[in-house]
Amino acid sequence: MSLKYAGRLLAYIVLPIIVAAVLTASYLRITDIYELKTLDSRFHLRPPSETTPNVVLIDIGDDTLKNLGQWPIQRNYHAVLIRALSRAGAAAIVYDIFFAQPREYDDELEAALREAGIVYLPSVFELNDRNKIPFASADVYNAKNLDRFAAATKGVGHINIFPDPDGKFRRVPLLVKYKGGWYPYISFLASCDYLGIPAKEIKIAPGRYVSCGSIKIPLDDSSNMMINFSGKWDKAYKHYSFYDVIQSCLAAEAGQKPILDLGIFRGKVCVVGLTATGTVDLHPNPLESLYPGFGIHAEVFNSMLSGRFINRASRETNLGVLALIMLLVSVAALRTKPVIGLFIVLAIEVLLRVFAIFLFNTFGLWIDLFYPEMALIALYISLTLYKYIGEWKKMLLMEHELGIAKKIQESFLPTSLPAVQGVDIGAAMFTARQVGGDLYDFKVFGDSRLGVMVGDVSGKGVPASLFMAMVASKFKSQAAQDTPPESVLSSLNAMIVGESTSNLFVTMFYMVLDLKNGRARYSNGAHLPAIRLDTADNTEMLDVPDGTPLGLIDSEYSGRDLKISRGDLFVFYTDGVTEAMNSKRELYGEERLVKVIKKCRALSSKEIIAAIEKDIRSFEPRSKQHDDITLVVIRII
Repeated sequence: MSLKYAGRLLAYIVLPIIVAAVLTASYLRITDIYELKTLDSRFHLRPPSETTPNVVLIDIGDDTLKNLGQWPIQRNYHAVLIRALSRAGAAAIVYDIFFAQPREYDDELEAALREAGIVYLPSVFELNDRNKIPFASADVYNAKNLDRFAAATKGVGHINIFPDPDGKFRRVPLLVKYKGGWYPYISFLASCDYLGIPAKEIKIAPGRYVSCGSIKIPLDDSSNMMINFSGKWDKAYKHYSFYDVIQSCLAAEAGQKPILDLGIFRGKVCVVGLTATGTVDLHPNPLESLYPGFGIHAEVFNSMLSGRFINRASRETNLGVLALIMLLVSVAALRTKPVIGLFIVLAIEVLLRVFAIFLFNTFGLWIDLFYPEMALIALYISLTLYKYIGEWKKMLLMEHELGIAKKIQESFLPTSLPAVQGVDIGAAMFTARQVGGDLYDFKVFGDSRLGVMVGDVSGKGVPASLFMAMVASKFKSQAAQDTPPESVLSSLNAMIVGESTSNLFVTMFYMVLDLKNGRARYSNGAHLPAIRLDTADNTEMLDVPDGTPLGLIDSEYSGRDLKISRGDLFVFYTDGVTEAMNSKRELYGEERLVKVIKKCRALSSKEIIAAIEKDIRSFEPRSKQHDDITLVVIRII
């Protein structure tokens, strides 16, 4: 399968499947146990909420059991508490304690219940499997109070509560379906009575909301109300000791000074429950590891009175947020540079967290955070990897194409060194990239004349290599046997200026050696001068007074004659040699090149080239070659 069709398969089939899987996983809320952790963090980050002063907690704590005896305490004490609170003007008394078995002082407790007329007692249902229907239902009771007590109260409500998968308590079923009717959570029932909402106005839309009068309570998918915890146990509400209330009531009846002024309970909703050490009514919640369960009734009351509820965003809303995030991350990953894209993704994550906290603190809206963040990170990594794989494939393709280009380029260079009697020839090219802009060529005229050309195209890479191929081809057509070097450069320059539109140019040195007559003639188009080393180690830099690069402007070129003899050494090179740079940014230079040539002059031409290359590599061992290096050595023997 070609890369083109593989890319289409990925774009039209694989990617949509992945996106659909990501969105489906969000809709199914497969990471809910982790989303609950993010909900807890939002509770911790949120400032303590203002709570209603009309709800107080009556704690049956360690002091109460110490003074009144071990649990269960005698029921006449409950009768005293109920009498004391009702006579003090309390609006309601909500008990989170069962009176399921007959005991001493039951008559006194029943009388107190009837006299007060404001007491609510609990019951517990044996709930059915909640996975079958989107609301709590039951066929039987699990626990309830004695019928005589239930008949004497203002109302009976259930206190069923569900732990989340991590064991924490965050939600309650406001209504339980039992024998065709809906039975309310005890504090929900009491709060509706407190607000004057009749039972006929309470309606439930399972999995959506409960409406009661003007209040609309959002429900989760299982028809539970999320508990809006206002703060920690000891700070959110006023607490009073069960024993202190009892003692104050008895003291007032005996004409003694009470611990508490019972008038503080006028108009208050009093929630009574266990807090003593070792009681089973302690559960973890988002804010604390141990939280007395009856405190939840205060939170239900507070939400009803304030209208502040926790509302989880719908699955569709979370999908919309996730889709927007995926779009932004995709743009950041695919359309920007890696560093910028990473900063954008981090900014998106920060903004998502800030947005989630803002919605929770301001509106009580809980949007998914964990899954979008994980999807964000996974998507960014995947797209970045996909991007780099694509770039890697392009690089491989380019490397393959450059390999072909290199072979084509090499076809314009001599495939073998010419065999000319009386000369030892060596030539080598080391490109900085796979293809380069240097060129050289040899022209053999008869048995004793040899033309040597070395050039260097401006620029590097593919453009320079294409220009080099064009120049090399035209040079072959212009370098005729009886044409002087300067005429070759002049005509070649005219052709390049007339035909090229690439704005590239080439420097070129061209020499023709007449071995039979011991003469040479050369011309230079702004190239580096060739080096001549005679038998006496005298060095001469071969150049002409004028000569512009080929391909810039119409120009004429001059030539010079040179007498040559056996033992002369000629070195032709490009600026990749003299401009080689080490880590100290020092240039190799002509002086060092001449020293190496003199040191190795007794060697063959190929060995001299190898020695020069070795010296250049030792000069710049840690530096990357930045320009093409071409060397041609001619020894007259």
